Amino acid sequence: MVKLRQIPEDFQVTELGGPEPIIGQAMLDCEHRLYLLEKRDLDTISLLARLSRHFNLPRRSFGLSGFKDRHAVTSQKVTLPIGKGDGLPVEIGESVGDESDDLSVDGWRLTLLGGSDKKLRSGAHSANHFRIAVRDITQQQLDGLPRRLEQAKIHGWPNWFDSQRFGSAVGNKLPGAYIVAGEYEKAMRLHLTERNKSDRSDKRRDKKKMSDAWPNISHLDVEHKPFRKPLKALARAKKEGAEGKDLWHRAYMSLPYDIRGMWLSAWQSNEWNTLLTNIFKEEFPPHLLYSVNIGMGGPLLFPQAPSGKRGMPKRHLIQDIGEVLSELPLVLQLPHSDMDLSEIDQYLSDHKRTTMIQSEINVSEPLRDELNAKSKGKRWQIILDFELPPGAYATVLVKRLFH
Repeated sequence: MVKLRQIPEDFQVTELGGPEPIIGQAMLDCEHRLYLLEKRDLDTISLLARLSRHFNLPRRSFGLSGFKDRHAVTSQKVTLPIGKGDGLPVEIGESVGDESDDLSVDGWRLTLLGGSDKKLRSGAHSANHFRIAVRDITQQQLDGLPRRLEQAKIHGWPNWFDSQRFGSAVGNKLPGAYIVAGEYEKAMRLHLTERNKSDRSDKRRDKKKMSDAWPNISHLDVEHKPFRKPLKALARAKKEGAEGKDLWHRAYMSLPYDIRGMWLSAWQSNEWNTLLTNIFKEEFPPHLLYSVNIGMGGPLLFPQAPSGKRGMPKRHLIQDIGEVLSELPLVLQLPHSDMDLSEIDQYLSDHKRTTMIQSEINVSEPLRDELNAKSKGKRWQIILDFELPPGAYATVLVKRLFH
């Protein structure tokens, strides 16, 4: 298994396109200000919560086109309404936050670019540029790279949602699936009692405590601060006479808006992956589908000519695969995009998503990987440089080339 993100600089993401800043006299008439947000090794949602406190403004004031990777160095545009917040840059080019060149101190920097006519919304940018160091490559993987790279360039690769999208899953279950079904108690029970391997000790203790007392948990004293808000919401709702579905709806609505949105996005993304999986299984025989298991959301299937074929038979297979792919729809509507979620103040993405990704892929010459030196067998590293449309996952290409 190759390694990514061993250091944040191994994974660099630059948002491309989006609105141009309005400068000069016209900037005075804008209702929003456009900023460049740079971050290093920080989660977007956690950072926005931190910046909301830092600048004394509501989290939902921030407009952005997409969430960027955590263990990475990223750059993107954000908007904020004019006249709100304290300590924001006021002159074009002025920055606040980390002034070090490599963002190694505070990990974030906000720079004023100009004005904006409207709040940034999801998908407003045109592409993301990636520069990724792939490490711990074996000689066998390196030898197989030209063949897989050739087919990736010829056919492209499926536009899967990768495992990062399904971080809200617990025990191979998505809380968003319960939410869209109106089963709020089941969603909250999954969130508050089911344990993940990554849970810290305080979360594990709290989850066990709530599991033992379920559903009578509103009186419990918990260590993990984010758990306190839904418990307080439950206590208030009970005091006001709420019960059944309404009670747990109130608990769910007390969660941060971003978290609730992520639950629903993860469910819709899983539905997309299921849709794509069914299409490929209908169109291709099993021996022409390479499978990569990712747990929830998977497996990811990649149409490809098997490595055992050579010469003319292989060229015919590659041609046949290309012909089948050419008959697939270029885009498909995201599943359930017309679902009414006004009851929970949410919505599902309603845009069309590209079925297959095509991109120019630049690959560096391989170098010895000193971070993963082994006593037996050389390890290599390469740099992948490419662009992807909004919402496409760079890690899917890595899986296509190396797994």
